[in-house]
Amino acid sequence: MDESQALRRAGWAGAASIVLLVVAVALCYLVGVDDPSMSDEDILARLNNDARQAAAGVGLPVLSAGVALLLWFATGLRRVLDRLSGGDPLAHATVPAAALFGGLMITGVSLDLGSAFAAWSDEFTADPNTVRALGMAGQVVALTGLIGCGVLVAVTTRIAQQAGVLPRWAVWVSYAVVVLCLSGFWSGGMASVAVALWLIGAVTGVLRAARRTPPAATTPTHDAPAPETR
Repeated sequence: MDESQALRRAGWAGAASIVLLVVAVALCYLVGVDDPSMSDEDILARLNNDARQAAAGVGLPVLSAGVALLLWFATGLRRVLDRLSGGDPLAHATVPAAALFGGLMITGVSLDLGSAFAAWSDEFTADPNTVRALGMAGQVVALTGLIGCGVLVAVTTRIAQQAGVLPRWAVWVSYAVVVLCLSGFWSGGMASVAVALWLIGAVTGVLRAARRTPPAATTPTHDAPAPETR
């Protein structure tokens, strides 16, 4: 596989990961408890609802698939950054940063949905206070994972800025996204939306880099003689 095709596939993997992550968060939100002021009756109703439990059972695998595709995209982004920087070791931080985000995201969602999964069993009696604590713990862990996205955005922006391929406004907007990601829990949903919009721009950049990459030159095999030989 030539580099152009590899970058194209990584770019489309990034686009698919954005869609899957959004769908997974929407499904898991139906069961998760991220508001400690919710009444006991509402919490128990959410946990014991069969449709919501099914949504949670689908949402977590979808989230894992989205994280896996995000890691694929991060490898393609790293190759683009390597080319822009001439082999700067800073570019290699992109894949671990995406892994940090994905790992904490899955952990946080699992904490939030643990009570709903246990509610499938007739031997489990949910305690609303415990559900609140697990829900808030999951939310804090998942939002802390945005630090990984902050590293991903910062590394990409720094290398692109040094290479002179980003306009000034895009550089400052990207650094603002980094600040939102580092604020984590305090930025709430703003950081998540900002990261999703930034990822759309990064996916577009990788796909454009794939189009500018020349295809690999084909070499004659030993079985078929070259035109000069014939």
